[in-house]
Amino acid sequence: MFRNKKTILSAVIVLFLITVVLVARILKPRAAKRKEATPTSARETLAAPAAKHGPVQVVRFTLYDAGIYPRQIRVQKGLVAITIEDLSGGTSGLVVQRVNGNNRQSIGTVSRIEKSSRGREEIQLEPGNYELFMADRPNNKAQLIVEP
Repeated sequence: MFRNKKTILSAVIVLFLITVVLVARILKPRAAKRKEATPTSARETLAAPAAKHGPVQVVRFTLYDAGIYPRQIRVQKGLVAITIEDLSGGTSGLVVQRVNGNNRQSIGTVSRIEKSSRGREEIQLEPGNYELFMADRPNNKAQLIVEP
């Protein structure tokens, strides 16, 4: 009888140790992934994007067959994120040009993301007037005014 109690106790201890080892193996990779994904401080989380790009103004244009809405937007000079939502049935993008009298200088293009109706492009803009138009419908225009 004493031997049975000793055997049972040994079996319980072995099962306990096996359980601890298995649980540790399962939880260790999860803890490592969580540690990599979590920044070391909230300050780093907030400061990282600002240090890389600086403040970003976001403007949104919706593209239709009949035109672009809104027709005019005002922003401050600096980094501007131009986002589009294409409800026109499929355009090849929104062209951004700086207007200086009769001259036009191409600044960039905001293209749709593949298999999506949306797109986004960040562009550094200086004070002045900018014209935006759909690449395949150049008569559909909007104006972006950048103030100092």
